[in-house]
Amino acid sequence: MRLDAAPLPASPVPHSLLDEVETLPGALAELARRFPDFEALILLDRAGVQRISLARLWQRARDVQAALAATQLPPGAGVLLILPTSLDLTAAYFGAMLAGGAPAILSTPFHRYADRRVYVAHVGPIVRLGKPHVVLCTDEVAEIFRTSETLSAERLAILTPSEVRPCGAPPPLVTPAPHDVAMIQYSSGSTGIPKGVLLTHRALLDNMRSTRAGLQLTPRDVSLNWTPLYHDMGLIDAYLRPLLGGCTTILIPTAEFLREPSLWLWAIHSYRATISWAPNFAFMLCASRVPDADIDGLDLSSWRIAVNASEPCLSHSIEAFARRYAPRRYDPAAMTPAWGMAETVCIATAKPVGEPPRTELIDRRGLAIENRAKPCTGEGLSSVSIGTCLPGCQVEIRDPDDRPLPDRGVGTIWLKTRSLFRGYQGDPQLTARVVVDGWFNTGDRGYVADGHLYFISRQKDLIVIGGEKYAPHDVETAINRVAGVREGCSVAFGVLNEQRGTEEVAAVVETRTEDERELDELRAAIRSEVTRSTGLALRYVVLVPPGGIEKTTSGKLARGATRERYVDALVADGAAR
Repeated sequence: MRLDAAPLPASPVPHSLLDEVETLPGALAELARRFPDFEALILLDRAGVQRISLARLWQRARDVQAALAATQLPPGAGVLLILPTSLDLTAAYFGAMLAGGAPAILSTPFHRYADRRVYVAHVGPIVRLGKPHVVLCTDEVAEIFRTSETLSAERLAILTPSEVRPCGAPPPLVTPAPHDVAMIQYSSGSTGIPKGVLLTHRALLDNMRSTRAGLQLTPRDVSLNWTPLYHDMGLIDAYLRPLLGGCTTILIPTAEFLREPSLWLWAIHSYRATISWAPNFAFMLCASRVPDADIDGLDLSSWRIAVNASEPCLSHSIEAFARRYAPRRYDPAAMTPAWGMAETVCIATAKPVGEPPRTELIDRRGLAIENRAKPCTGEGLSSVSIGTCLPGCQVEIRDPDDRPLPDRGVGTIWLKTRSLFRGYQGDPQLTARVVVDGWFNTGDRGYVADGHLYFISRQKDLIVIGGEKYAPHDVETAINRVAGVREGCSVAFGVLNEQRGTEEVAAVVETRTEDERELDELRAAIRSEVTRSTGLALRYVVLVPPGGIEKTTSGKLARGATRERYVDALVADGAAR
């Protein structure tokens, strides 16, 4: 899809405005008061372009406030927002706060949640845990809430956008304090039932300011993104930070990108976007699956910051994207690996702007046996720097006894930041376990070298063989190189062999191949490449059609869920298939 975009006007918002406010609705109110006609928000889809002024966004938020107040919303109560990327969703987020509630955005039914029973199973635990007062949702979701025995038993008030009428005289604004909970961010569920992360206004604004400083952003930047707003990166970095920082903020519904990935690139070209965020798979998808005819004439020279975050950033993806789009005036130094999580609002580290991405090969034996990241040449684990700390953040790598490790010691990543969450909704015990003396145990493993942080694996995802630890994404990277494998659609995990008393390696791999002879050849090729690249032997190789890999709502590999789906059959069969 080619786009014809009118030139964007310069932002009238001063760089300092984000420093003058203390709450999120206070920031939007100030923007709407001082710059009501600035069309700060642009929604782009196949139906066309919708330019939304700050005054219009503010008025719709006030309409939502009035509708929520009419439900007798208690102070601080949860407000579930289940809407596609739209004016209704972007305004409802602020409207919930204006009414005194704490918004939480959930995904609408799609792909793996298209089956109503699966969707209810996903949403039900969140509703039972959070006890929200009201849900503002699509007509489809409203019908699910009204007819599901599980969801209707919770007796939520239910609103749809058509029931949010223009209000002539909205109720008085609820004025939150900076330390009040602003919103609830539900984790993507890759390691179990989603957890409700409580984020305050102060933490959110601190993270936005740190990101602005770390990435050297100004109101002159143009932000363009397709990442979903129910994901923390989509909501905070693709919507809130640019909008409240005065940048022109362009949003594309996620489904539009998945349907036609080149739309993302052409939108960057047409609107001269300077910053865009995406997970690693999106860069690889555009590097390998977009036809040449779809990018003829593409110019990506405006794109100065291409943030690669929310899943491991892989060196071959960085190289493949640069190789494909450098002829389209993409600057390889724009690639910006970053790392963070919902508990720290969003990113905490990022590659310094203007520097090329850093990658290195580390010795697999040193990693597995000595917990040391030793540089090597030839074959090794390719490791990508996920940057240096943003202002206000500190990182420590600790051993199992919580003792700090020196450079290149591999251990648990602990983080201290001004943007730390308030706690987990309804789970103070878990909060106390992961937050100790102001430091947050991220559950990730990594190392620091020359001030740069490198990610190895989630603690729970490690494969342990004879006491030696292996990163699953190293195995997955080897599998993804095999012809016939769907790129980015393989999951490796450990399966306990009780007789041997240790784990063996299993992989579930998506392929479009259906011929039995070709499937046997693909299994052999996968085993050969994994052994050649990593030295590990694959005991189990399960080939599945598209959709056989479990993923989170944000598109990340759900290793735990995939393992649970297949492990019992693998152990029962004892088969090496």
